[in-house]
Amino acid sequence: MGLGDNPYLILLRIASIVSHKDIMNTLFTYIKAIHHQASDVAIIDKLTKTNLYCDDGVQINEEETSYHFDNGVVICHRVERDNAPSELLCEECWISYEVIDSAQHAITPCRKTFHNACQESFWLKMQASIA
Repeated sequence: MGLGDNPYLILLRIASIVSHKDIMNTLFTYIKAIHHQASDVAIIDKLTKTNLYCDDGVQINEEETSYHFDNGVVICHRVERDNAPSELLCEECWISYEVIDSAQHAITPCRKTFHNACQESFWLKMQASIA
């Protein structure tokens, strides 16, 4: 029996392919790359737009970045903060990631939002521990 006929090695190879496919289909994979962490995808281009506006006398700073990945996927990362004084340990803001173009990958979830950077950081750590 040759190595190609070994059922155990065949199953390992299939598991590796399925596992790699699953990794490419998680939004976490792309968010890791956005945060400059080791990832199976690479950012090939990004475009950032900023916008300042007032809402009820409070200045809002909005930053939106579109990330283009080497596999054709496009993710929009948006952060919205106000300049209102806050006594919170982790200031409130609105952070979102959204799949704009999946390039025929079934990426899940297609959108993820956070209400502050601490919540985002905790989610990233939890995802890394189960990945």
